[in-house]
Amino acid sequence: MEKNKNIPNFKTPENYFEDFEVRLFSKIAEESFPKTAGFKIPKQYFENLDSKILKEVAASERTGKVISLFSRKYFGYTSAIAASLVIGFTVFNTKSNTTSLDSLQLAAIDTYIEEGNLNLDLYDVTSYIENEDIVNINLDTKYATDNSLKEYLLENIDTETLINEQ
Repeated sequence: MEKNKNIPNFKTPENYFEDFEVRLFSKIAEESFPKTAGFKIPKQYFENLDSKILKEVAASERTGKVISLFSRKYFGYTSAIAASLVIGFTVFNTKSNTTSLDSLQLAAIDTYIEEGNLNLDLYDVTSYIENEDIVNINLDTKYATDNSLKEYLLENIDTETLINEQ
């Protein structure tokens, strides 16, 4: 008996493992699909469809009683309160909000012009200046010295313009 101890009693058919995957997937596919069609259309469904839709639309168009959310008497109260608030603010607000050109900072005006918000050219500016204003202009030397003017001209004007001016 010990001689037959390690010999298996089971045998596999030929090409069993080579065809196993194909057979397994075909069996699963056969079991997962339904045997009959899942949907059925009632008889004369499409012939009666438009009449059913029209009946539903006509039934939904019936309007019921409309109830207002806000009563009209509350509109009168709110308008009276709003009018009294407006009158109160205008009467008790005594601050004057007028601004003048003197109150503006010069730096704010400069940045406004430099950012391109004021589109004036030389002709527009000269149309506002009269001859009397030009005569009264006082050019103090505290703003520009001779040395600073020379440096500015040397930095900002090209040499051809300087040669032509001499």
